Amino acid sequence: MSESPIFDGILSTSRQKADKMVEKAEAEAKELLAEAQHNAAKAVEEERRQASVRLEAVRVKEESAERSFQRLEELKRSDEAYQAVDAALGEAFERYFKGPDARKTLIAWTAEAALGLGLPEAKVASCLSTRIDESMLKEAEALLEERCGVKVVLTPSDEAPLPGLGVRLSSLDDKVYYDNRLSVRLVRKSRSVRKIIQECTCKIG
Repeated sequence: MSESPIFDGILSTSRQKADKMVEKAEAEAKELLAEAQHNAAKAVEEERRQASVRLEAVRVKEESAERSFQRLEELKRSDEAYQAVDAALGEAFERYFKGPDARKTLIAWTAEAALGLGLPEAKVASCLSTRIDESMLKEAEALLEERCGVKVVLTPSDEAPLPGLGVRLSSLDDKVYYDNRLSVRLVRKSRSVRKIIQECTCKIG
């Protein structure tokens, strides 16, 4: 204490004000610190959330890429299998048409093509290794009339032998035709064949 009461009063008041200012500053500092910690925690949580979203997006892309790769592999295996089956069928039919049942099959294919063409008259072109003679055409006409009640006049075409195996029928003016060669028949059945092959290759894969 000093010898001046006035001075002591002023000093006491100043100290009280200073203490209050310190208390206020400390309180504000605590609030700022708490807010900063809260914001930091929110920022960390948001970063974690965004990182999780990014990781999920990466995972989805990886799974999609893996499925696409597997699908491509399945298609590749299926296509290779189809090519192998196609080649094997070609070889099998080459042998078949050298056998005793070839004549009956060619007559049936000719009748089938005539029915598909849907004309009262048609020309028949055949392949070198599966030549059609007039007696076979008469049998095809008789088969159509007997089985389907359809009368068709079939005559041999004067065009050069076709490549492949089977027959091709055309109108007398060559404007429309029905191709019933082996290669075309296989194309018609390709969807069913591919479906069977895909089911088999998927099981194997």
